[in-house]
Amino acid sequence: MFGRYLFCPRCGGRRIRKVEQRYRCAKCRKPFSLTSATWLKGMKISLDTFWLLLWCWSSKVPADQAQKLCCVSKPTQRRWYEQFREHIPAQPFEELRLSGIVQMDEAYRGGKKAGYAIVGAKEKQGKSAKRRKMAFSVIPRPAVNRGEALSLISERVVPGSDLHTDGAAIYKTIEKWWRVNHQSEIHSKWEFELTSEIEGLWGTLTTFIRRVYHHVTKEQVEGLLCEFQARQMYPEWFSSPSNFLAVSLMRIPQKTTRKSQTKFSHPIPPYHPLTAVPY
Repeated sequence: MFGRYLFCPRCGGRRIRKVEQRYRCAKCRKPFSLTSATWLKGMKISLDTFWLLLWCWSSKVPADQAQKLCCVSKPTQRRWYEQFREHIPAQPFEELRLSGIVQMDEAYRGGKKAGYAIVGAKEKQGKSAKRRKMAFSVIPRPAVNRGEALSLISERVVPGSDLHTDGAAIYKTIEKWWRVNHQSEIHSKWEFELTSEIEGLWGTLTTFIRRVYHHVTKEQVEGLLCEFQARQMYPEWFSSPSNFLAVSLMRIPQKTTRKSQTKFSHPIPPYHPLTAVPY
């Protein structure tokens, strides 16, 4: 975090002396710790408990099991799982683009009255593909219109790609609104060849949520989709606690202000329906 030399995160001074488990700067005379300028600032649990909680989260240990294993309360366990999720690096996902063969589908959860919808797109993984690529958009109601589907396509799908979907009306003549080679299939006729990977992804998502979090509210969907997307695309980040800390903790610049380090966030981009598209 500090690089080659230890320095004060407040004033940048390098005249540092250690006092018990903390450090004190001789220039500004302010105490600090190794986590003072990171998102771990103000941590109330021991480092052993923190490390164990992070191991549970990265290993997808169910929430109730993690609480008992780490000997913490349920609010503490939930808060730390949320902290880990909020500090997944966002930069690799900001300019994510899908190309080649892209499969697209929508999923509906929570019922017709208080439910929501998820629009997902996945680049078909070939034999030479090094990494999975996928993108999601959350619709806060159990229905998806053409504009919302087209919004995800125009933001993430490279023009000229092959778009494979089901026979839903929202995808009909989609090639007139975005330059893609569109093919569709009818699921009621048991046609699943073109969208097999995205259909299987919904089952993987459901298993992940039920195994780790047991259930999810509408307000938590975006955060959990961010975590699921990161786990699918960058599994090496979650192979160990040290690997996750290596990508979630920024190196502290030597000349800093009193402001704390900027948090990483990885929000699912909000949908922006295109008003020129007929519904």
